[in-house]
Amino acid sequence: MTDQRTPPGRVVVTGATGLLGGAVVRELLAAGHRVTALVRDREKARLLLPADERLDVLAGDITDPAGYRRALPGASGVIHTAAYFREYYQPQPDLGRLHAVNVDAVLTLLREAVDAGVTRVVHTSSINTIGRGSTGFPADEDTPPPADWRRNGYRASKVRAEQAVADFCVREGLTVPLVLPGWMWGPGDAGPTSAGRLFLAVAHGELRAVPRAGNHVVDARDVAAACVRALTHGAGLRRYIVAGSWYGLHDLVTGIAAASGANPPRQIPAGAALAFATALEYGAKLRGRPPVATREGVRVLLDGTRTRLSSARAERELGVTFRPLAQTLGDEARWYRDQGRLPS
Repeated sequence: MTDQRTPPGRVVVTGATGLLGGAVVRELLAAGHRVTALVRDREKARLLLPADERLDVLAGDITDPAGYRRALPGASGVIHTAAYFREYYQPQPDLGRLHAVNVDAVLTLLREAVDAGVTRVVHTSSINTIGRGSTGFPADEDTPPPADWRRNGYRASKVRAEQAVADFCVREGLTVPLVLPGWMWGPGDAGPTSAGRLFLAVAHGELRAVPRAGNHVVDARDVAAACVRALTHGAGLRRYIVAGSWYGLHDLVTGIAAASGANPPRQIPAGAALAFATALEYGAKLRGRPPVATREGVRVLLDGTRTRLSSARAERELGVTFRPLAQTLGDEARWYRDQGRLPS
């Protein structure tokens, strides 16, 4: 259903070749919108994004407004998905780039949007900005960040971005709903993200064990649907958790194994997880490849083991629904086969 206040128009999508950004582009096209996709690599966009006459690809970097400024006038809205995320969970991340992309560039984009007459921008944040909650009392959008939120650079950047967005919108009157995704999975993870690396490692039989841990898992396509609905139905500065369901990591990798025809890794105690991640980092360095998991990523996963969140607001106000995990993993396996990254 299309909101009568905002009929289909042209929407600018940042980070359009990412897992979420690509899903947002497809969701918008299916809803009848024209799309301007901001990407850093035009050739990558040609390979990953649909061939559609309503899609325009604009090469540029989110930290350089000169590259996207001309796309904003006349746009009915912006969905901002670009972030320094995948790179942070690799050894030796660039913390300067992290802040430049996840905080400074957000404020610049909002300023450019206001100057161009754009009235609505959807900002993609993270469930990491929410406190932990519990099984009996899940956290919601009003739960403050955990007390140790500064310890993780990515989480800290997202908390600071939310604070900066709120301050900006109070001054300028721009309508900015915030979508807070869980751990995203699904087809289109070309990067790949930490989820895609884990999927491929299990599918290729390269991962022998996983720690007793877990987190909220969500299909990126369901998050994309939430972003598009937030563009038309979301309230300004209202946060929408789109976290899906909580799964144990062993259940997740067992599902990957079933979808890809591999043998599932065994489960090891959570206490051994950091030592295991250290070994993965060291082995990947010797092979000259990105590690399947890093110590920082495992710390977030272990933190997620104690976290329970509610997506009730997004379900109620945005009409969000969630695919079964088996469907997400099956579609991801088919996509990787189509890409030649899994045997057919």
